[in-house]
Order: sequence, then C-alpha cells, then structure tokens
Amino acid sequence: MLGKNQILGPNDIRIALRNWVHDKFELKQNDILIDELGFRNKDLESTVDHTFRADLALANGRLVGFEIKSQKDNLKRWSSQMTAYTNVFDEIWLCSHGKHLHQALNITEKHIGVLVVDDTGSITVVRYAAENHKLNFYDLSGLLWKEELMEFALLNNIMEVKSRMTKNEIRDVMEEKSNLNQLKPYVLKKLKARKA
Repeated sequence: MLGKNQILGPNDIRIALRNWVHDKFELKQNDILIDELGFRNKDLESTVDHTFRADLALANGRLVGFEIKSQKDNLKRWSSQMTAYTNVFDEIWLCSHGKHLHQALNITEKHIGVLVVDDTGSITVVRYAAENHKLNFYDLSGLLWKEELMEFALLNNIMEVKSRMTKNEIRDVMEEKSNLNQLKPYVLKKLKARKA
C-alpha cells in the first residue's frame, strides 16, 4: 500500500494492470502475461531496426499490448510507440495516469483503448480498444528467434530461406512468401511455449 503523497510508479501500475487484465480478459490456463516484451520495427532510413518494449503483453487467442504512462512520464515518445505497437499487436491499450488523459485522448488513434489509472492504482476504461487491422508481417516476425523463423520457413515450404542468412534476411524472404494468417498463430504458439 502506498503512503501519503507517494507517487505510483510504472511497476506499481503494472501490478494493478496485471490484475485488471486477469479480471477483464477472464484469462484461461494457457493464456500468458509477459512483462516488458521487446520488439523491433523496421526503420526504412537505417539498417538498424528501432527497438521498443511493451510494458505488458497478453498472448491468448490474439496478441494484446499495453503501454504504461505513469504520473512521472510524458507522452513525447507515444507517437512513435503507437506506430510500433500498431505494427505488432492485434489489440493495443494505453494505460495512462489521469494527469495525461486529456492529451492522451487527443493524440491516440481511435483503435487504441485508453485506460486511466489513479493514485490508488484503480483502473477505469475510458475508451475500449478495437481490433487492429494494420499489422506488419516483418515487424511481427521480429518476435521470433532465428531458429523459430527457420522452423516456420520449413513448415510453410519457404525453400528460399537458408541457415546462413541473417535473421533480417530471413524475415525479408518470409514477408514475400508468407502471410499474416500463417504467421500470427505461430508467433502466439512460440511465445506461449517460451513461457511454459
């Protein structure tokens, strides 16, 4: 329990958010929550992908990403983070301290859900998330390890993939030869297998 005048930090909010997700999403036995799921987005201006991190991710029948903005945070990076999340997650939620709520609602795309957290850790839905239809194959495939990419290529008869290739080269070939309908369930399966 927080003392008087104590500010809720990102870890406190994550704990409250995990509890909220557990209740609201009615998690089943094989659904998993992942703290700080790292992911990358292709940077067309550079050979190095931009790195991002979802504060919390849920893998059930879909991949759901949550970004936390505590009272001490600001929304300066949210624009680029929002694009990155949109490339990878089926559903996206911003969990913001009430201090940022007005600005968050103004700048957050309409398909992204908005939650507000108060100083006691109580969470309320301000706007529900809608299904994201802007997934990017290359960026989603970045959640896979190289051996998982190789296995995916084998399972889907993508013969152009060779073991000497870099991970990014494999992702480029897979993007040409496969589709999101094949990739999405495979990524979920692998994320769950790692957690198990």
